[in-house]
Amino acid sequence: MTDVLDRVAQPAAPKTRPAPSRPPTPMRPNTFDPSRPARALLATLSVAAGIIHLVMVPSHWGESVIEGLGFALAGWFQLATAWLLFTRPTRGLLRVAALANVAFIGAWAWSRTFGLPFGAHGSHPESAGFVDLTTVALEAALVLGALFVLFRPGFGRSWSRTTLGFAALVPIAVVALATAAIASPGARDHAMGSHGDHAAAGAGHGHDEAAPVDDRGLALLSNGHHAAIGPEQPLDAATRAELTRQIALTQRVGELYPTIAAAEAAGYRRAGPYSPGLGLHLIRPSGPGLNGDGVMNDEDLLSPMSIIYAGTEQDSTVAGFMYYATTEAEPEGFAGPNDIWHYHTNTCVRFNGDGTIDAPFGADMSDVSPGLCERAGASLIEQTQWMVHVWSLPGWESQQGLFGEVNPALACPDGSYYRLPLREWIDHPLNVCRSEA
Repeated sequence: MTDVLDRVAQPAAPKTRPAPSRPPTPMRPNTFDPSRPARALLATLSVAAGIIHLVMVPSHWGESVIEGLGFALAGWFQLATAWLLFTRPTRGLLRVAALANVAFIGAWAWSRTFGLPFGAHGSHPESAGFVDLTTVALEAALVLGALFVLFRPGFGRSWSRTTLGFAALVPIAVVALATAAIASPGARDHAMGSHGDHAAAGAGHGHDEAAPVDDRGLALLSNGHHAAIGPEQPLDAATRAELTRQIALTQRVGELYPTIAAAEAAGYRRAGPYSPGLGLHLIRPSGPGLNGDGVMNDEDLLSPMSIIYAGTEQDSTVAGFMYYATTEAEPEGFAGPNDIWHYHTNTCVRFNGDGTIDAPFGADMSDVSPGLCERAGASLIEQTQWMVHVWSLPGWESQQGLFGEVNPALACPDGSYYRLPLREWIDHPLNVCRSEA
């Protein structure tokens, strides 16, 4: 009994419970954190393409507001994307960047194949040049790089300092390539003939004028590496007499070849289209025309390299001349110091099988892009030799003087001097006046 009571009196032992199990450690979220080398490369590619787009805005805006706006939006998008790619890269951002640049490349390909469906040159295929090919290459590299980083975000994270140093050469090369594109002749070609009436109205007037003067595009004309034209220097009696004799011989050439038909019968051939201020150049290479010593003897004067005409028809009248010299230094030329000789760089020339020479962009046009020249079936010569215009014929005197850079008397049919953009010259082989087109 006592044992029973003892067992009843003792409190029941507490029930033991299993210790609570520790909650499982939560899994680390799947973060996306590309390496710094990957970020830097993608950002550099996007910055380079964006800057080129922005640099090209003024020339395209001058031709078409919608084209200029498109270049501006693309440029700013690529710059903003570059910032985010370096500071806050996400998978979504890389996908957007890749798709957007694929769209940019597609728009470029369409413009070079069929022509954009809008703008001042709608449905007119454009030529491919160094600037746009560089931009497309940068965009294509960005697309491929973004896709690669999507799958290999850690690429480059474990590189040594030496490897990182070598890898840094890639963004530097990208920057150098973009700089070369911006400074190339192709970038300048984009701007030629694209500033419109407003730009022409404000160009070429003095600082002391009260209001801009609309010269109808005359100030936009360029004639290569030409020295500034100032007042003609006075000549002594003997020099003036010799110059007068030389000019009389050039006028004799005008009498011999008064029309294009007469010049072609003598072996001269058209070299490029009619261009305002410069007329239509017919050229005939010959020993006297090439003038190896740079001295204007009578035979040289009677055989100019080029005769300039005031139109494109067979009966178009002669307006002036272009003399040439193959000397290394500036030639002695005409009597006196007033003949201003010049030369051109990156001139597009086609050597025909019959021995004739053609200049699809004119005898006086410099800095044609390699792509545009190739499209014309021609090739670039790095630098021409010396040449000078002579406006000695009665009725065709230039306001700039006897040896003027251009001749305002050679205008477009509407009296203006506006030329088509250079990339459209191939489709207008006879006349590049905007009004004529």
